[in-house]
Order: sequence, then structure tokens, then C-alpha cells
Amino acid sequence: MIDAMILAGDIGGTKTDLGLFEVADGGLRLARSARYRSLEFPGVAAMIEAFLAAGPSQDSVEIACFGIPGPVIDNRASTVNLAWTIDGAV
Repeated sequence: MIDAMILAGDIGGTKTDLGLFEVADGGLRLARSARYRSLEFPGVAAMIEAFLAAGPSQDSVEIACFGIPGPVIDNRASTVNLAWTIDGAV
């Protein structure tokens, strides 16, 4: 039985790797992953929407965590090499 779904990503100026993990029986299993060219998207939200459209609905993701290039201040980050702002509250 799947206890939770985790969306994880490594966001970079050139590429972004996203992975969807199932939490089950006390462990993690990679359900799906994809690599995207970061500049092909207007922001990380559009990229995540494209990734999730290829599989489970957004409602199935309970936890998300991303590595982002640049400082995080007040739960927000502006990427160094992209014109993206990531807001942890959204």
C-alpha cells in the first residue's frame, strides 16, 4: 500500500530533474522521473504541471522538495540563471 507520494527536483539553470517517489512499507520507490531543459519553461510551476500531466494528478502528491540555485529568503528563492521565482508557500 502506498502511504504518500513525494515530488522531488533538482532545479538548475540548464536542466531540471524531477522525480516522483512512492512512500510504502517504510521505504521509497522511484515511480517516475524526467529531465527538462529549464529555459523551455516560463517557471517551475509550468514544468511541474507538465511532469504531473504525464502521470498522477497533483492531488496525489503530498510532499514536495526542490534544490534551487540561489539563496532562499522568507521561503522564496529567485534563481540565479533563470528569471524564475519560487515561493515555498504556493
